[in-house]
Amino acid sequence: MKRIVPILLLLLTFSCEQRRNETPPDRAAIQDDLGNYVPIGDRPVRIVSLAPNITEILFALGLDREIVGVTEYCNVPAAALSKPKIGGLMNPNIERIVESNPDLVVMSTSGNMKSDYDKLSALGLRVFVSNPQSIEGIFKSIHDLGTLTGKKTVADSLISSLQEKKRTLLKRFEHHRPRRVLFLLSLNPIVAVGEGAFLQELVELARGENIARGSSTPYPQLSREEIFNRKPEVLLATHDVSGSVDNILTAYPEWKSLPAVQSHNVVLLDADLVTRPGPRIIEALELLLEAIHGDGE
Repeated sequence: MKRIVPILLLLLTFSCEQRRNETPPDRAAIQDDLGNYVPIGDRPVRIVSLAPNITEILFALGLDREIVGVTEYCNVPAAALSKPKIGGLMNPNIERIVESNPDLVVMSTSGNMKSDYDKLSALGLRVFVSNPQSIEGIFKSIHDLGTLTGKKTVADSLISSLQEKKRTLLKRFEHHRPRRVLFLLSLNPIVAVGEGAFLQELVELARGENIARGSSTPYPQLSREEIFNRKPEVLLATHDVSGSVDNILTAYPEWKSLPAVQSHNVVLLDADLVTRPGPRIIEALELLLEAIHGDGE
């Protein structure tokens, strides 16, 4: 089955901004990223994950045995491949989810649909929605899911480890000058990482000056002339966007005079790593740092 291009996962959002159940309940509960209070209750022993980044978090928390359903796109870690499949992100099989008898369903606002959230909630299932939009948001999701699943100690330890790795990594590259970066999410049309996008934070932390910074949308559509005039020093894209550097230059031959192309700084990245807001986020940051600056030495 063809994989979903990352730009679709980034743009097809939950479309659910209203907050419900804002009044804290009498019993112990945790507020998800939609503002809904989800009861903590007994530790869940049957969990369904409806997004790859959530699956990665659950495995990182040591919940391998508890996971009874994942999407067709949950491929990390390798153990996720052997878990029962409940369909795709945008078209999960609701009947199959119910048949798995979950005591917790975890969804994402990127890729999953509000209509599926409504169906699952109406069936009386305990549903938690995660919406990390930053590294700190990822840490919050790890903390929240750890609290909800009885793995708070593991979650806190994981977060501390990731924070330390982040500090060490940024220290290693602190003397590198910022470089103008274009991060492509689509070639036709040309869509880039822009202001407010999750990946914008990674670019900035990696000491990159995003040429689409200040855009009116998180994923602006740029003209080929705009890119030519802004002269990026580094051009990034994922393998899902382009199978090769040659494909990019064939599509837009005038870009051959860009500083990024002239200095051979056109880099294709692993989409599964850099576009997933999960526990491998610091690995993604390291990949961007090395793509923009080299090995940091």
